[in-house]
Amino acid sequence: MYQQHLIYLEPRELRRKNDSLELIVIFRDRNSFINWLSSSKVQEYWSVKFKNQLVTNPITTEELDVIIELDNIENCQCKASEFYILRGLSISSFDEELICGTCLKQIPYSRIPLDITIEEWQNYHQRFYLNWLASGFFGKDALGELTNYKNGKLNIEGERIRKQLAEYLEAPVYFNFFVEEPGENHSCPICGSQGSDSGLLRPSKICKDCNSIFD
Repeated sequence: MYQQHLIYLEPRELRRKNDSLELIVIFRDRNSFINWLSSSKVQEYWSVKFKNQLVTNPITTEELDVIIELDNIENCQCKASEFYILRGLSISSFDEELICGTCLKQIPYSRIPLDITIEEWQNYHQRFYLNWLASGFFGKDALGELTNYKNGKLNIEGERIRKQLAEYLEAPVYFNFFVEEPGENHSCPICGSQGSDSGLLRPSKICKDCNSIFD
């Protein structure tokens, strides 16, 4: 539904209500609310994924007297950019952390092909980040995975997605790796070099050898 521009944000939480499952979504307009099941792509998705699993077709129930507060998230409108920045999700689950290097606004998931699984990877990244942030039982393991830049499965998958994005966007994509204590004079997390000027105030440096952006 999000890929077809029917709703504003991807639903993040599936809830059980009696004998049914429900998602809370925000439709872009009334026509989308009324006719979302008529979308050919939505019909294709339901028939492929759930045809033999659904007891009944999905229905949409309108909620009334609801106050909705949304962050002022601005999407990139640039036709092209000299480079893009990829990083994992941190605290807000609605941040789409692929950023245009020209306007520094976000590239929404709807502009990325489904076979580039950026959203899935960023959700995994957020789980490790939140475990580290909580400093609980899994905090040490989460930090180890986040900072295992060369051999950690999380960062290896991030690098694979970075390459896919660079090919699709036809521009360099730089990986903004997690750093426990970011600050001035930080070096490239991969090779330790001081890199070159990114043209941004922060992150201020790029390592073109490692495709990383830092400091």
